[in-house]
Amino acid sequence: MGKGTPAQRGGKIVHVRCRRCGSHSYHRQKKVCASCGFGDTAHRRRFSWAKLR
Repeated sequence: MGKGTPAQRGGKIVHVRCRRCGSHSYHRQKKVCASCGFGDTAHRRRFSWAKLR
């Protein structure tokens, strides 16, 4: 049996697919997408220093 964090994180689905951007980063409890900011702001989450794909 392992010790510490890896042993305590099994089986919990935290992030699911986002309705707005489609990435797998929508937090189920917080109701906010970590990628585009859906649920927190009407504007897309982006930064000037980030490169566009």
